Amino acid sequence: MTAVTEPTTRAWASRDFRRLWAGSAVSTFGSEVAELAVPLLAIGVLAATPGELGALRTAQFLPFLLATLPLGMLVDRRRRLPLMVGADVGRFALILVIPLAVWAGFAEIELLYVVMFLAGVLTVLYQVADFAFVPEVVTPHQLVDANGKLAAAQSANEIGARGFGGLLVQAASAPVAMLVNAVTYLVSAFSLRGISVVETTRPTASARPSWAEVTAGLREALRNRYVRALLGEATTFNLFNEVFILGLMLFTVREVGLSPIQIGIVFTAGGVGSFLGAWFGARVTGRFGYGRVLLVTLILGNTAPVLVALAGTDAVGTLVLFCSVFVVMGVGIGIANVHAVSLRQAALPEELRGRVNAAYRLISWGAIPVGATLGGVLAAVTDARTAMVAGASGMVLATLWVAFSPVRRLASIDEAARLSRAGDPPRTAG
Repeated sequence: MTAVTEPTTRAWASRDFRRLWAGSAVSTFGSEVAELAVPLLAIGVLAATPGELGALRTAQFLPFLLATLPLGMLVDRRRRLPLMVGADVGRFALILVIPLAVWAGFAEIELLYVVMFLAGVLTVLYQVADFAFVPEVVTPHQLVDANGKLAAAQSANEIGARGFGGLLVQAASAPVAMLVNAVTYLVSAFSLRGISVVETTRPTASARPSWAEVTAGLREALRNRYVRALLGEATTFNLFNEVFILGLMLFTVREVGLSPIQIGIVFTAGGVGSFLGAWFGARVTGRFGYGRVLLVTLILGNTAPVLVALAGTDAVGTLVLFCSVFVVMGVGIGIANVHAVSLRQAALPEELRGRVNAAYRLISWGAIPVGATLGGVLAAVTDARTAMVAGASGMVLATLWVAFSPVRRLASIDEAARLSRAGDPPRTAG
């Protein structure tokens, strides 16, 4: 009797996924280096004013508000891999302009605005296409593990890349750091070019899409009961997390007196926790059930920050407390993010994944500047501690979106895919 071979859940078994992971890891590393190098270049080389720095940050993130919906539609009408390769090559060429302009002596802050805005548009294109492309590279059984590996690489870069960027700027210069950033995009493009997967044929669409086509992803994100719950959670979290982080920065610097290195240690602790959660999250799911694991880890990650209310003004005690909070928060959010991304991919029809992900980012990331403004006003009217604790308390509310939704009862993401199409009530996990 022939033995039945169980499908592997390990994404590493796919050569195409290994190339996708390598490209994602190296380009994310370069992006994290640039997160520190860009403002240092603007300040040290271009003598930017605080207003100009704010405008530069706006130029970087404005594409997430302006370009997500139309680019999401483009992703759903075209092969995703060529779009990703093109986005990488385009970012390489754009970022390369910055160090060349500095060395040639014609760099101006206005040039930086234009370059970073256009690079931001290509970043939106890459991220929306990448989200829709992952399910075509791996099997459904490998999806959670694949997203875990991608998230773990991102978390690892959050831990080490910014520190490396600071070291590079100090040892060489900010333009050299930007050159490294540009080269990582080129390396990513070469890695992606080696992927041999045959993509699903896209339906032919009109040359001039209607507004209904553009907004189809937004309608689906709000209609789908699983995606709607995750969107509500992410938006609420992003809003209050900005309040929390702004209050925390003011509190630790002005009231506790932590040094920049000590504050960096706190955020590194969060990156370590996120890395561990993302890397091992798939194993936890198989043992305890999908919806249950997602809900518990959201409770863990979204509730841990409330413990900062116990902080005093002792530097050592505050550092230990905050590091502990950020590790726990990182583990919970690391596991939850992997599960949330996998569920969004599985629960959506293939032809709408790009547009739904674009709408998802538009709403959830749009909450970030709102939260930053709210945190600044709250800290000014009250004090830093109040803003920090208020933000942490608000993050707890984010979990309610999932706790009172069908997501918590899912046994697997396969079940989510089936039920999203059938409309049946899910069975209890475990």
